[in-house]
Amino acid sequence: MLASARAVSAGHRVCARIRSSSSLLRSAALLLSALALSCANAQPAGFAGKWVLILDVGRNPHYGILEIVQTGDALDLFIDGGPVNLLSRAGEQIRFDLDWTDGGDRLRSWELAGSLTNGRLSGEVSEAGERVGTWSAAPWAERSDAGAAPEPVDITGVWAVLSRGTHKDAFDLTAAARAIDEEYDPTLDDPHLRCVAGGVIRMEDGPFPHQIIELDDQIIILYEYFHQVRRIWMDGRDFPENIDDAYLDMGYSIGHWEGSTLVVETRGMKPTVWDAAGMPVSPAALITERKYLDAEGRLHADYTLRDPAHFNRPVYRHAYWERRPDAEIGESACDPHSFYRSLDLEGRLEEYWERSGNRL
Repeated sequence: MLASARAVSAGHRVCARIRSSSSLLRSAALLLSALALSCANAQPAGFAGKWVLILDVGRNPHYGILEIVQTGDALDLFIDGGPVNLLSRAGEQIRFDLDWTDGGDRLRSWELAGSLTNGRLSGEVSEAGERVGTWSAAPWAERSDAGAAPEPVDITGVWAVLSRGTHKDAFDLTAAARAIDEEYDPTLDDPHLRCVAGGVIRMEDGPFPHQIIELDDQIIILYEYFHQVRRIWMDGRDFPENIDDAYLDMGYSIGHWEGSTLVVETRGMKPTVWDAAGMPVSPAALITERKYLDAEGRLHADYTLRDPAHFNRPVYRHAYWERRPDAEIGESACDPHSFYRSLDLEGRLEEYWERSGNRL
């Protein structure tokens, strides 16, 4: 069994929160079908490899990356870069869990049981013994327009979220990150409690709409969440010197088109946490995003976080949105007084000030 990388800190944290896509599977169905058989034949036990995971639970499907690593007879499983427990494996049957957090920051656990048939995985999702949906997985493949000549598409407008991915909870942390995570107190250290935005990852993962505006040399994203503004420079520039020391709230983003996919890289972020449970992000982190439209006109984004100081493996996320032609970005009001007042009433203000070194 692969123990959760964050089990040691589960007692002190309040429940946590915030892939490839539907269009990837639809628009590349023939490609995935061709890959499925060859990939399965190349896998020693049939399961090993990188898969596009589809969770058909609730109103909209959720997408992620399932990686199965074989070492001898043992299998290690990761979803979106975080470890999950292999519960059983017998022949073509497999069963594993998924720890995730819902919109109310409650820690949840699903069990995924299924089988490998014709190079694809599929089965049922259950929670506490009750069936809640189905899941499937097909061999992962690079998008067909990777490295292609630019063919920009219109991604402007207001976008409302349909899915924010698996919301995997536990990740493969380095020793330094585990120390930060164990010290983190979500009732005192989460920057959102005091009305400080948590950085580009949390803004992209927010539950509220965002608006994309395209200019000649940049793309601007306006987030309703904390009213943050992000600039993606599209004029061919590189990152500034000493970018890892920039300590910017939203980082420094540069982008370009590969075919009809917008590829964005972001560096220079200040130390922060990318979820309410305290997953740390270092100043040396690099976020790569690939944003694209599917056949139905929905906007998808694949995220890869590479932060060797804190994560032993890349972290993945996938989200997608629908365009709202008549919508506008709403107001976002946050008053930190209630947070400080509650600490005062609970007699925890002194504790808060003493933990200033933990705040990001």
